[in-house]
Amino acid sequence: MATEAERADFAQLALDAFIHAEGADRRWTGGEPACDIVDLMTDLLLLAKRRGYDPCTVIGKVERHLKAETGEIC
Repeated sequence: MATEAERADFAQLALDAFIHAEGADRRWTGGEPACDIVDLMTDLLLLAKRRGYDPCTVIGKVERHLKAETGEIC
């Protein structure tokens, strides 16, 4: 199973691919702005909806996973 750091690296690859596919010419130092992450997450929720999943239910599951893995509560 991948570590938390490895999974974060996978997420970075997904975000990089998303920004590239979107055709955005962004020059940020210190990482991507939060809006890019929000845009990707929103598009993933749209994909979930298209595949028959309730986006709010998906968000609830994500919150539970985050709490279980990091102890953080949204």
